[in-house]
Amino acid sequence: MLNINSKSKSALIKGLVPLALLVALSGCKGAYGELDDVRMPDYHYERYPIEVTKGTVKLQVPTKSSKLSAAQEDAVTRLAQQARSNNVPRIYIRRPSGSITADVVAGRITRLMTGQGVSASSLAHSSYKGSGPVVVSFKRYFATTARCGDWSTNLAETGDNTTYANYGCAGQHNLAALVANPKDLVTPRTSTPADAMRRSKVFDDYRKGQDTTSQSSDKDKAQVSDIAE
Repeated sequence: MLNINSKSKSALIKGLVPLALLVALSGCKGAYGELDDVRMPDYHYERYPIEVTKGTVKLQVPTKSSKLSAAQEDAVTRLAQQARSNNVPRIYIRRPSGSITADVVAGRITRLMTGQGVSASSLAHSSYKGSGPVVVSFKRYFATTARCGDWSTNLAETGDNTTYANYGCAGQHNLAALVANPKDLVTPRTSTPADAMRRSKVFDDYRKGQDTTSQSSDKDKAQVSDIAE
């Protein structure tokens, strides 16, 4: 008969405990598959987060003619408006060197931009060798997210009670496109200063026990029947 003292028994038990745990885990793996502790995103803003990146906006204006077409002038005007709305500090206008036509086109572009309120000091003119268009460009922030079209899961399988992989992607793209200033997603704007005169009047009316709301005229009042007509 094998005689095992107390110290040997303690050492044997300590050695068998990890082995028992390993056997138990292997049994779970065989019965229920592999253990997966990787968290999958549940919400659409986790699967398709909106990221703010900096990119270049570029417009090429042909120099075959010194006169810009209506469509070309409209494109330059829209570019100037976009630069103003994004508070772009610098707009680059590059034209081919040694071309009188290109100089005229660049001058027309400059006048169109300053006519839209773009400061002349923010326009940086330069030239490049060879022939080609006048290139107008500037850098701005863009709000982007991952591409849509992930149909890797079967929409008919709802046993997990979770949304499908492509859920919310279009909404995230639309939200990114609607943001007027993508930098607002990174750092919120500071509050505008309060109207001191209006605040003083509200406090004065409050002390007197009077109505502190703004007065509305009859033109601001309407009934549903009036609107539906």
